[in-house]
Amino acid sequence: MAYGLLKPPKNLVIDFAPSPRQYELWKLLQPDYCPHCGGHIEQVLIGHNSQGNPQYKPQCASCKIQDLPQLILGGGAAGGGKSYLGSAWVVSSCMRFENIRVVVARKTIKSLKESTFNTIKTIMKDWGLKEGVNYKINNLEGFVTFWNDSVILLKEMVDLPSDPNFERFGSSEYTAAFVDEVSEISERAVEVLFSRLRWRTHETFKTPRMFLSTNPTINWVRSRFVQDDDGNPVICKEGEAYVPFSIFDNPDIAFRQTYEASLNKIRDKATKERLLFGVWDYIDTNEMAAYWEFSGEKHLVSGLREKVYNPLIPIVISWDFNVSPFMSTLAMQFDFGNKKIYILEEILGRPENKENNTPVLAKKISKKYLTEKHVGGLFITGDPSGLARSTQTEDGVNNYTIILGNINSPILRAKTKLLSKQPSQTARLEFINELFKGYDGWEILIDMRCRRFAEDLTYQRKNPDGTKSKAKATDPKTGQKYEKYGHLSDCLDYAVCLFVKDSWQKYQRNQSTIETTTAPVYGAFDF
Repeated sequence: MAYGLLKPPKNLVIDFAPSPRQYELWKLLQPDYCPHCGGHIEQVLIGHNSQGNPQYKPQCASCKIQDLPQLILGGGAAGGGKSYLGSAWVVSSCMRFENIRVVVARKTIKSLKESTFNTIKTIMKDWGLKEGVNYKINNLEGFVTFWNDSVILLKEMVDLPSDPNFERFGSSEYTAAFVDEVSEISERAVEVLFSRLRWRTHETFKTPRMFLSTNPTINWVRSRFVQDDDGNPVICKEGEAYVPFSIFDNPDIAFRQTYEASLNKIRDKATKERLLFGVWDYIDTNEMAAYWEFSGEKHLVSGLREKVYNPLIPIVISWDFNVSPFMSTLAMQFDFGNKKIYILEEILGRPENKENNTPVLAKKISKKYLTEKHVGGLFITGDPSGLARSTQTEDGVNNYTIILGNINSPILRAKTKLLSKQPSQTARLEFINELFKGYDGWEILIDMRCRRFAEDLTYQRKNPDGTKSKAKATDPKTGQKYEKYGHLSDCLDYAVCLFVKDSWQKYQRNQSTIETTTAPVYGAFDF
């Protein structure tokens, strides 16, 4: 049947009763609708740009609020009804307006057709729409056409090295978009697609509307919508919103009971809390990781710094001098009497703040501990290669002399203590993993807010020869290649092999088949 012969449905009865949480999200997605008061949306003049052109901003005609969400995340537990609601929103929008183009996207077309698109087809059937009569599916090209010329387009959003800027979207124009399982997709991909929402938008929705759906994740989605890098709740930017879901927000009681029973059988606590309750503070277990004995449930502690930090004993600041994706330091204290290693915080030199260089980051650390009135002193350690003189510096000047020069405070009393050489990667990985298991009575505890460090421990993989994988990633904004994982975990290695030297040397003696360098240090300990 040709598209021109499609007919509008008659006498439809749509039974759609969302749960309170689904309804909260539904209101944010509705066209020409203020979720604060239910008023209509208008465009108001807010000024002129440098060329004298007028600039407008959407505003509620009734309550005059201008914070009208356009990029909306529904995130949380599996089975909470997020994808169903997004699919219902897509179908109802195409039924309501003629000649609109709504994108439904996932990382790959294959995953989209096996999941979200099946939900869309089920909704159309349940609502009484008939294929070939009210709508037509083109499986080859990946789109659905309705009787009123509105279209649902299936899109793949995987990052491609050949197309880092998603130029494959070209000059395409769409009305609205639903991106399912957005945690699999890059932030850059989402922003490019959002910039294409302009087809008949002013006549229908009044403002662009994109719905994102995901289970809890620890990538950009969490830091943008849910929690910042310190674990504090995010205050969403103007035009953005987050609606949390748990399985108990699904209005289908029979489904909820069955699926909840299934999730309750999961033995791993972190996985169960993530999928059943929508908990975002979790760390996956990754048996392929270089630090395979690290367990988020066992080693991460909420508020550890406040519980154990002692201003009267030294803080060890361990450095890694790579500048991308940031310059890395770990701050830790050692309780030698009770054999505990406390990882208190990660202090990063971010390029966006122009802190990813040794002198600026050293000044930042100095200011921090002076402000906090730390009187126990600082030990500066880290990558021994930082002793090498740069071709840009004079004799006797290296990363560590620069650090000491910028933490030149009689209160902090900073001193350098370093390994003479980097220990063998294979040996130190085995040793750190044994410490995570409790080797020689030691315990490693990490503050939950050390997000980037926890990602290192979870996602950095091990090569077949026992060394750390130094796989490269590409910054989508700059095109620069960098090692995504491993900088903060290197900081841990250097400090632990140095300051837990007796256990480290004992481990080496017991592992005589592993080649590694001995670990003399500069200076004597004076704890």
